Amino acid sequence: MGETGINSEKTGMLSSGKDAPCPGPACLDLVVQGKKIHYHGTRNVLSLLESQGENAVYANVRINGEVLRRRDFENIALNDGDEVDFLYYMGGGARRQP
Repeated sequence: MGETGINSEKTGMLSSGKDAPCPGPACLDLVVQGKKIHYHGTRNVLSLLESQGENAVYANVRINGEVLRRRDFENIALNDGDEVDFLYYMGGGARRQP
């Protein structure tokens, strides 16, 4: 772990609180859930979800304002500068009393 944040080989990413450029050619600068990170994992949406501990079965993903189809997560490549949000739809409402 260095000054820039948390380095985890398990997740393949380096979180950064600074505006330093990504270290190395295999690194992507992403904005995930509003936070700037350096990502070193496989460059697809499914791998990013897994690295963040998100469940691909329940998560919806929006990249640069476009909501993706779940079946495409493994095939959609991430690009440097992408803004990624994980969305969860919540059900609910009032319960009627008998």
